Amino acid sequence: CGDPGIQFDDTMNKWHTCPNSGRINSSNPCSEYNFIDNSSCNLASLNLRAFVDMDGSFNVKDFENAIRFTAIAQDLEIDNSSFPTMKIAENSHKFRPLGMGYANLGSLIMSLGLAYDSDEARIIAAAITSLMTAKVYETSTEMAEKIGSFEEFEKNKEPMLRVIKKHMDAFGKIERNKIPDGYKEVYDASERIWGNVLRR
Repeated sequence: CGDPGIQFDDTMNKWHTCPNSGRINSSNPCSEYNFIDNSSCNLASLNLRAFVDMDGSFNVKDFENAIRFTAIAQDLEIDNSSFPTMKIAENSHKFRPLGMGYANLGSLIMSLGLAYDSDEARIIAAAITSLMTAKVYETSTEMAEKIGSFEEFEKNKEPMLRVIKKHMDAFGKIERNKIPDGYKEVYDASERIWGNVLRR
């Protein structure tokens, strides 16, 4: 409904990838975008139910491909978009931020016969979120290798790598043995891709 909510300033800034360019003072109204002042983000959402096969398993390959193509399209949009102010336009080109999420998690969990507030549901959500995050970072490194890093990267390389390590540490807390059959491949793909991100 747009009512104000609590924001944990210290936590937001611990996960800030570009603190050497400015701190995070707040988020957008829905709190899915946290970054420096006068910036914007192309947001996209993938429908998780579209990646469930007839046998109920999760199609990791299609999910990875969709993430990669969407991230590349989001980056291309930056140079083909208009922005409400010159400062926002400038920062959008200097940082090239993008945000990717997913929809229909509840429907996916229900289709597996799991309670939304169950350990199994949380583990599936964690594994899918980790895979999406890892694939976006991997795609970002792929684009950087071909066309160069975003303008403010070198200035923020150390904190960015620190945040990537925090994501990997969080992934390490997911217990693979508790992931339902048909979804263990999500964990395995995430583990593989996080390794690629660090090597690049």
